Amino acid sequence: MTFGTQNEATPTLTVLVVDDDRDALEELQDIVDLEGWSAIIADSVDMALEVLEWYPHISVVVTDVHFVDPSGDTSNGFPLMSRAKARFPERELSFVVLSGDPSAQKSTQQTGAIDFLSKPLDPDQLISAVRIGAEKAGTAAAPPAWAETGEDLLKKVQRITKEVHAANVHTSGGTA
Repeated sequence: MTFGTQNEATPTLTVLVVDDDRDALEELQDIVDLEGWSAIIADSVDMALEVLEWYPHISVVVTDVHFVDPSGDTSNGFPLMSRAKARFPERELSFVVLSGDPSAQKSTQQTGAIDFLSKPLDPDQLISAVRIGAEKAGTAAAPPAWAETGEDLLKKVQRITKEVHAANVHTSGGTA
């Protein structure tokens, strides 16, 4: 049994997810992974820049606005955007910016980010923004096979949970 597999002719989209909040980072990674894409995570601006260097095929970056670095210094996602564009001018990088602070939206628009999403996050808005970013960057973000049925993220999670449970019952001889 396979879950969320894509056509082998279509490469899986890789998304860089950047947030200093471990819980938020895991939630973002789960959303990206459940969509059938690959998530690479970073918890600081410097780490995100290193990841972009190591993985030149990344074209979409989802980043929080406010960071507190391990040293205690505060920074934000805007320098990540400007530094990444300066360091990798040949790459078409698309940025989706997240924040719980609505006042950050104006700054986001000025940086050329493709979207600003408010926290708490709506997973469907994130998925839509990542797709738009991938298209803008010229990267394939083909929807996974289950998307053709119009199944939303919650229904997909419920369906997969049910399939895994059924497989466990079958494997254990009738008890789970």
